[in-house]
Amino acid sequence: MKLPTLCFVPLLLASVGCGNDGATDSPIDLTLKAPTELTVDRIGRTAVRLSWKDPAEREESFSIERKMNQGLFVARIFTTQNVTTAIDSVGLLADSTYSYRVHAIRYSERGEYSNVVSIRLTLPYP
Repeated sequence: MKLPTLCFVPLLLASVGCGNDGATDSPIDLTLKAPTELTVDRIGRTAVRLSWKDPAEREESFSIERKMNQGLFVARIFTTQNVTTAIDSVGLLADSTYSYRVHAIRYSERGEYSNVVSIRLTLPYP
């Protein structure tokens, strides 16, 4: 009985697409950019709508901070990513001035603040 002969053929493995073709890859910009063009509009006796443009990429959410009159800014509203409008109607008082600012959030990282906008909720409304 004749046994089959085993032959080993060396394999040449080619690296297709893995070489450096001289092109330089630019690093991904992970900076959390500040929201732009923040605006505030009154939509009720004690309710406002905030809108902004979102130049940030890869944010997880936005934090909207509010201050009353000359007080300190306090985080009041959190949104999910890619949301560019929010309503604030909790705890607002007539005949008071409110200022707002927004920044992007990614995990524990905080982006730069948007412009600050203010609105006075005067009576009578409308």
